[in-house]
Amino acid sequence: MTILEVQNVKKIYTTRFGGNQVQALTDVNFTVEEGEYVAIMGESGSGKTTLLNILAALDKPTGGQVLLAGKDTVRIPDGQMAAFRRDNLGFVFQDFNLLDTFSIRDNILLPLVLARKSYPEMARRLTPVAQKLGISDLLDKFPYEVSGGQKQRTAVARALITTPKLVLADEPTGALDSKATDSLLRLFEQINAEGQTILMVTHSARAASHA
Repeated sequence: MTILEVQNVKKIYTTRFGGNQVQALTDVNFTVEEGEYVAIMGESGSGKTTLLNILAALDKPTGGQVLLAGKDTVRIPDGQMAAFRRDNLGFVFQDFNLLDTFSIRDNILLPLVLARKSYPEMARRLTPVAQKLGISDLLDKFPYEVSGGQKQRTAVARALITTPKLVLADEPTGALDSKATDSLLRLFEQINAEGQTILMVTHSARAASHA
């Protein structure tokens, strides 16, 4: 089953006063099937983040289509977009994007709070995810009290807690040392082996080799 279908996507940025145009993406086409682990590689400035923002429906393409779970993301009304994104996508960022004033537990549960899930359901979902990621003993700590690798595991837990159709990972090993990088890449392999579809954007051949 196809989870993501990208058809003839292009993106052109125009400078503020319309004097110059920059073509960030040109005729991008690919599909991601359910259960795949896909890496998109490219150097800095090659358009990786632009593409990821379009896949995440955070930006709109100048032309082409992005079909996620069979829906054209460009045509989803703005008022429904946040809920669609939350129900279908999980995100893992290079810089973790954790809230320092929230505990590790509350950072992980935030998507479920926004989805207005009941506390018993949140607790039921949290336990197996925290155990899988090896952070059960960190739940009452705060992001500034844990290591970079533990922060990224927290971010992965937050991405998985909603059981998304697709996890988008943007340079997920970029802020990690080599030991934490290896640990995270093994974790991604394990998560994928259990059926989670993952699309990772990276400039690292080492990271991409795991996909």
